[in-house]
Amino acid sequence: MTSEPTHSDKPKTPDLRSSRHALMAEAFETFASGMGPFIDERMQDYFPEETSWEATAANRMGRPAEHGSTDPLFQLLVLRRFWGPVFREFFGDDLRKLIDQLIEARNFWAHLNLPDDSTYLDRILLSIERVLAPVSPETVGSLRTIRAQLKNPLAGDNAEDKTHAVNAAALRLQLGESEAAFAALQDRQRALAEKQSELAKQLETSRRASAGKQHRLSELELELLEASGRSEVLESYLQAERDTRYRLEWLFVGFIAAMLLVMIILAS
Repeated sequence: MTSEPTHSDKPKTPDLRSSRHALMAEAFETFASGMGPFIDERMQDYFPEETSWEATAANRMGRPAEHGSTDPLFQLLVLRRFWGPVFREFFGDDLRKLIDQLIEARNFWAHLNLPDDSTYLDRILLSIERVLAPVSPETVGSLRTIRAQLKNPLAGDNAEDKTHAVNAAALRLQLGESEAAFAALQDRQRALAEKQSELAKQLETSRRASAGKQHRLSELELELLEASGRSEVLESYLQAERDTRYRLEWLFVGFIAAMLLVMIILAS
């Protein structure tokens, strides 16, 4: 005699909202564990004279001091508040806008108000990965597993099948992102090659202009030397003419004096 299945024997329908909330909690905890030592080191260097950089940072942000450096929301607020003087040089400006998105998502999570849109949640997980990857690259695999679980929350209970599905999804994500990164690198390489070619043309034009100016300068220097030589010759000629004129003038004066002397003698 076959017994009727009880209520407990029926397959359970996963609570997608709770599942997504748990996955996002895991993602933020992964972020906190990977980012914590990095932020701690940077902030201690920025506040070397302070006993507790956490208390000093919390005071500057107008927040309670009990939020520790392991809290992901506190970490995100520290990244936003001290981005310019502490973190900008490491991350660059392109990741700055992601911090505000993550703070908003963390607040949604804390108030059980995460959007049901899986695309939004996937974008937030990707933002977490982009910020965390340069600091803690070993956590990328965990984040991609969470993203794969988010995309397939109704996976069966078979652990091996679920693992294969998660790994395959993670590999597809990694492959797509690698291809996108490779294409971006190719674009940057082409742009760099075009820039180098343009700079080479500008350098060649500048060299030619400089060579022309140098040639003209050499011609002017030669003309100046020639003019200087002609000036010296002319000055010598004028000096000789002046000396000749002075001698003639003295001879004429002497002749007149002699004539006057002769006339005086004859008159006496």
